[in-house]
Amino acid sequence: MKSSRGQNLVELALLLPILLLILAGMVDLGRGVHAYTIITNAAREGARYGSMHPDEIAFIQARAISEAEGSGIELTPSNVQVSTSTSGNPIRVTVTYTLTLITGLILGGEEIQLQSSVEMIIF
Repeated sequence: MKSSRGQNLVELALLLPILLLILAGMVDLGRGVHAYTIITNAAREGARYGSMHPDEIAFIQARAISEAEGSGIELTPSNVQVSTSTSGNPIRVTVTYTLTLITGLILGGEEIQLQSSVEMIIF
């Protein structure tokens, strides 16, 4: 009876780090999907505003940044690139974000770069 309890502790000690690593990976995956959704929505909002006001680059960036506020994703104007054109042509808004990984502390590669671009036709 006592030897099986010791065996259970050894098995737990062997499997627990693997299970915790898998759990941390799942959390990182969820955080990555969340961040990508937020920056996609921010790029879409910037492109929507830019399709009506293509010359207002600072306001396009501000609109994208304000879309991400309150989500835990901090964006700055340097995270939002705008390429504009003339009426009838597309405007492109690209939002980039650097996500710090939980598993990066264990496996290396502490950050990944996320990027989302949206194009809309200028009216």
